[in-house]
Amino acid sequence: MIGPTPTQALRRLHDALGAPPGEVEVHVLRHRGTCGDAVDAAAITLDVGAPVADAACDGACWAAPAATVVRPGHRHRFARLDRGVPDELAACVRGECDEPQAGSGEAGLTVRLGRNDGSLTDVLTRGGYGAYAVAAMLQPARILEVLRGVGLTGRGGAHFPVATKWGLLAAHEHPEKVLVVNAEEGEPGVFKDRHLLEGDPHRLVEGMLIACRATGIHEAYVYINGQARNGRDAFERALADAAAAGILDGTAFGGDPVTIEVRSGAGGYVCGEESVILNSIEGERPVPRFKPPFATDSGLWGRPTLINNAETLCAVTTIFDSPPPPTKLLPLSGDVPRPGLYEVPVDGNMTWASVLAMAGVAPARVQALLLGGPSGRFVLPEEFDTPLEMRTLGAGGTVVLGPRADIAAITRSLAAYNARESCGECTPCREGTQRLVQLLADPATNRDRIDALIEVMTEASLCALGGMAGRHVTSALAAFPDAFEVTDPTEASR
Repeated sequence: MIGPTPTQALRRLHDALGAPPGEVEVHVLRHRGTCGDAVDAAAITLDVGAPVADAACDGACWAAPAATVVRPGHRHRFARLDRGVPDELAACVRGECDEPQAGSGEAGLTVRLGRNDGSLTDVLTRGGYGAYAVAAMLQPARILEVLRGVGLTGRGGAHFPVATKWGLLAAHEHPEKVLVVNAEEGEPGVFKDRHLLEGDPHRLVEGMLIACRATGIHEAYVYINGQARNGRDAFERALADAAAAGILDGTAFGGDPVTIEVRSGAGGYVCGEESVILNSIEGERPVPRFKPPFATDSGLWGRPTLINNAETLCAVTTIFDSPPPPTKLLPLSGDVPRPGLYEVPVDGNMTWASVLAMAGVAPARVQALLLGGPSGRFVLPEEFDTPLEMRTLGAGGTVVLGPRADIAAITRSLAAYNARESCGECTPCREGTQRLVQLLADPATNRDRIDALIEVMTEASLCALGGMAGRHVTSALAAFPDAFEVTDPTEASR
């Protein structure tokens, strides 16, 4: 007997939830989440003659507190409502505004951010679970074929081919394979996963279900940063709604049943490392494990384990799009008029100059970009016109450094951060990060020692925190040698 098509399955679920046949004619979304709550968006009264619902930040952190008027085929965001609710907002509700909302586009991972009220009904109306409805009716091998064809890579920083990693798990015949989602995101300057958790948690659930279907996994854990309370709350609500609708047990779409649990991160930068996450979930000390064995062979409780970043699994929901959007999420902060979360195409045309233009900053006023924080590198203006490449973007965290930024002080501060965040499990990182801070007090004199120390830390550290702790130092010394000719005045006064 032939089952329902993906479209029919979605329609049945839509009807079962009592969803209206179309959008509300006109309504207002007040942007909350971390961005809005930080500026007390809840205190702003919006009595504008239309229903008002709370939504997450749409990525435009600079606009908070903000609200968006939504009409069929039209959106218009009103920014900085702390300065007063403009009469234009009420006029827009009446249909007297023509300018569409700037910002996230019509496809990709940000398309529903700030545009839904968090309910499963609203998410379904906006295309949610459409990819899983297709995947649930495909054989696992076919899903892997689609992934290979798309060429999707991980978005956590390493950009390893997703199909290759999933294929390793699919090949295991172990009956208790497990999926672990890395939503720890403890790196300073990175906040993409929090936006996804707060603004579109059902997308992550959907991506997880596709991963489980492709690999034969029935049990999953989502490891969320302990400070991302809004994100965890939103995800748990989405999880409960999905379970109640029969999405997790296979009733709604006919897929395999999957159980999903949420765990909070133990705190600390090192908790973003894969094996640290496994130890933390097991209740052990949050320190790295020796490799091999790798998680795909022996991970959580010794079982074959698939570990994917939250953005990666969200990107999986686009693999059946025609074509899938080749985009990357870039959290942008620093000396920039419009900080926030940007989804940019990595298609051979987008450049850093284009990204800066979107954020309202002239490239001529940028001394450098810090890409990747304490494990990253400095991007100089001469690179701004080079097309962006996915493999060079890491996790995407980008800080704009203006003309007055003190590169030497920033470099020392990041080195001190790495020293504080070292878990102490291995000698190269435990001792090396502390020694690096000392040597940076007089880098001109200690340059050879710094280079030798970074080489040891890179090659011998147990995990990436120590292995990449000297990367920003090497980058800064090469790009800004004149900034380090003077001894650190703080150390000199001791």
